[in-house]
Amino acid sequence: MRNPRQRLDQLVADQVRKPPEPLRFTATVGTAASGPAAALRRVRVPGRLALEHLDLGATDRLLVTGPNGAGKSTLLAVLAGRLAPADGTVHRRRGLRVGLLAQDIAIDRPARTARTVYAERLGPRRAAEVPLTTLGLLAPRDVDRPVAELSVGQRRRLELALLVADAPQLLLLDEPTNHLSPALCEELEDALDSSPGAVVVASHDRWLRRRWPGRELRLTEGRSA
Repeated sequence: MRNPRQRLDQLVADQVRKPPEPLRFTATVGTAASGPAAALRRVRVPGRLALEHLDLGATDRLLVTGPNGAGKSTLLAVLAGRLAPADGTVHRRRGLRVGLLAQDIAIDRPARTARTVYAERLGPRRAAEVPLTTLGLLAPRDVDRPVAELSVGQRRRLELALLVADAPQLLLLDEPTNHLSPALCEELEDALDSSPGAVVVASHDRWLRRRWPGRELRLTEGRSA
């Protein structure tokens, strides 16, 4: 009698956790879906980017390719509003929520835990609605570790979790498959396919490029081709 009870107690203690829901982006596009999410005209960033025009619809899929130094990261920074061009115009739909996954993750005050960064960036209400631990991007043992102790891949997964929870209507991803496991890369690609908002991805990843369902913008030495 004791042996079955001990086995049952062990099974209860070691039970497998419920797997997280598949990665999904859940932006609300809004009533202006027929209009562009963003539009660029004659944009110039000296030595980095020269783009005559670009229109992004509310549900567009755009893959930005080109060699290193062609201006891919610069274009995403301009679309995100983090970099102002020297010339040209950048228009974003009024009230548009924009999210950027940068290639280089720099988090200020890295002594804060991943959970604290998540709550401060999203706000307490949204962080409670979409808990970090439910997204499956960081292991439970890592959410209360200082960001300074996380690997580059773990920091990127934290940034990705913030994008998932914030539900941006224009999603900008710079080399999104860098430092991610093959399984997570595939899950991310599926999530991008089903995202209801506009998606712009800059990538060298040949696997992602072969499977890309949308249009492509190739940059060459700071110009579009």
